[in-house]
Amino acid sequence: MALDGRVLLAGEEPFRSEVLHALGEFAAVQVRTVDEAAASLLSFRPMAVLVDFRPLLGSEQGSTATGPAICRRIKGAAATRLLPVIAFAGGTTESLVAALDAGADHVLPFPPEPRELQARLRQVHRTRRDTDKLEDATQVIYALANAVEAKDAYTEGHTERVGALAVEVGRLAGLDEDTLEALRQGGVLHDIGKIGIPNEIINKPGLLTPKERIVMNKHPIIGERICEPLKSLRNLLPIIRWHHEKLDGSGYPDGLKGSKFPVPAQILQLSDIYDAITTDRPYHMARTRTSAIGFLHGEAQKGWRDAQLVNLLAKGAEVLGLGRTREEDIPPPPAPVGQRRTE
Repeated sequence: MALDGRVLLAGEEPFRSEVLHALGEFAAVQVRTVDEAAASLLSFRPMAVLVDFRPLLGSEQGSTATGPAICRRIKGAAATRLLPVIAFAGGTTESLVAALDAGADHVLPFPPEPRELQARLRQVHRTRRDTDKLEDATQVIYALANAVEAKDAYTEGHTERVGALAVEVGRLAGLDEDTLEALRQGGVLHDIGKIGIPNEIINKPGLLTPKERIVMNKHPIIGERICEPLKSLRNLLPIIRWHHEKLDGSGYPDGLKGSKFPVPAQILQLSDIYDAITTDRPYHMARTRTSAIGFLHGEAQKGWRDAQLVNLLAKGAEVLGLGRTREEDIPPPPAPVGQRRTE
C-alpha cells in the first residue's frame, strides 16, 4: 500500500491491537490521546482515522474513550473536516448516536470484520484520490493562510485548534450549521491578513512599539480584502474583520460596541485568544487551561468579553482536550518577563 494509504488508529492498546489484525494491507500510525492524534494529523496525511467510541469498561458515568474528542477535533477544523472518520461502536444505540453526533462518517461494530473494514478503506482511498485532484480559488486562499502560519514556528497547528474550538463553542451555543461552517473556515483564515505584515513584527519577542502596533492592527482589514472577491467566503468577512473588537468599543479596526459585535466573531476571537495564551510563544508564558479561562473571565469583568461565552469556551476546551492542565508542563518563553505580551 502506498504512503497515502496509511490510517490513523486512535484508542487504548487492546482496541488498537484488535483493529490492526483486521487492517490487512493497510498500514497504521497508532496514537492513544487527543494530543497525540492532533500531532500525527500535522505530521502526515492519513487517508482515514479509526477511533474507539465504545463505553469505557467500569465507568459509572458511561463515559467513552477519546474517540468523541478526536472526532470533534477533526471535524471542527477546516483543514481536516473532510477526513473520513470510522468509529467503532459498542453495539448500543447510545454509542452509535454518539459517534454520528460527533461527526463520524462510518460506524462499524467491534470487533471489526476484516473484509468489511478493508472494503470500506478501499472505498475511502478511491474517494480521497479523486477529491485530491480538485483545486479551486478557495484552495489558493487556504494555501495563503497556511503560508501565514508557516511564518511563525510557534503557531504550528494554531488554525486547526482555533477552528475546532470555535465550532465546539458554537455548537454549545446552539448556532446553526452555516454559522458553524463559517467558524470552521474562520479558524484557518482569520489571520490571513498577516501575510502583509513584516516577519520582524509578527515574531518580535517582546512588546510592539506604537508604530509596529499600527502596522499589526491592519491585518484584519488586509484579510478581509484578500477574501472579499470570493463569494464562497462572504460569510467569513465579519469574522475576519472583527476578531479583534471588544464589547466596550475599545477594539479594532472599527471600535464595535455591545450587540454590534457579532457572536460568531466573538466566539472565534475567544478561541483565538485561548489558543494563543495556552501555547508556547516567544513573547509570553503559556497558561494552563484553568489559568487561561480565569484570564478571559478577568477580561469579561473589564467589559471586553462575554462571560457566558467564556463559560462555553471552558466546556469546549475540556471536551477537546485543549490546553495543558499542569503548570510544571509549561516551559518559560525566551522573552524577558517585562517584555511579554498576550496575543
